[in-house]
Amino acid sequence: MVAVKVIDANIILRFLTNDLPEQANQAASLLQKLEEGTERAWLPDLFLTDIIWVLEGYYQQPRTQIREWITTILSLPGLEFSNKEIALTALDLYVENKIDWSDAFTASQMLAGGIKEIISFDQHFDRVKGVTRIEP
Repeated sequence: MVAVKVIDANIILRFLTNDLPEQANQAASLLQKLEEGTERAWLPDLFLTDIIWVLEGYYQQPRTQIREWITTILSLPGLEFSNKEIALTALDLYVENKIDWSDAFTASQMLAGGIKEIISFDQHFDRVKGVTRIEP
């Protein structure tokens, strides 16, 4: 990881929702620099979870829109994200299997790591091809 700054979830949320226009403009300016590669920042996994949770829960955004926005954000050249491929796969699982984001991210990590079984009562995992849910 090269970035020496962390970008908080609220910066991305202000940009995407434009609910506070002054902050949205400031966020847009920063994201433009990340797009140009003149600025670098790291987005922690947990902040991505916050962004998705707020977009879905508070702003009632459809999953397909969330996937489109997050895919675009993760593609910014100046934005570092530790688990980009896992997140992109998780976004597809989140939309296509209609499962919670945390379950989608976990399933994506499992698939990437060759782990096939999860011990869980959560039947959402039954929707994910390549993952077998077992109960204790």
